Amino acid sequence: MIDGNQPYAIPISFGYDSEQMVFPMQWGGGYNSRKDEAINSNSNVCLTVYEQDSDDDTVWRSVVITGKIYEIEEDSMEQAYASLAANAEFPPDFGVWGIPFEDVEFRLYGLDNTNCNGREFSTQYEG
Repeated sequence: MIDGNQPYAIPISFGYDSEQMVFPMQWGGGYNSRKDEAINSNSNVCLTVYEQDSDDDTVWRSVVITGKIYEIEEDSMEQAYASLAANAEFPPDFGVWGIPFEDVEFRLYGLDNTNCNGREFSTQYEG
């Protein structure tokens, strides 16, 4: 995200909905959080994802998705939550924000993957 003129990156759990080709994500924060202010002023974002191959620890994959983030409409929320449940990981204690849980405002966002690039590479070179 962009906060004023500065990049603003956050760790985030996300889902992937292959039917709608969208990455749903949910985040929480207090009212008027920095995330909300950044998105409201500029909805252009970049999501970078990487993983290490579970069968070969020398192989890595990465994907970079850029686009506009948007709040998911109520009629699409059930499917978005289903993809989050299937793919995302969440902390066991939502007290990580340092504010009482009852004051945390959860919002559901999506990012389409129209501008998506990826690559696979190995850390071991044959020679």
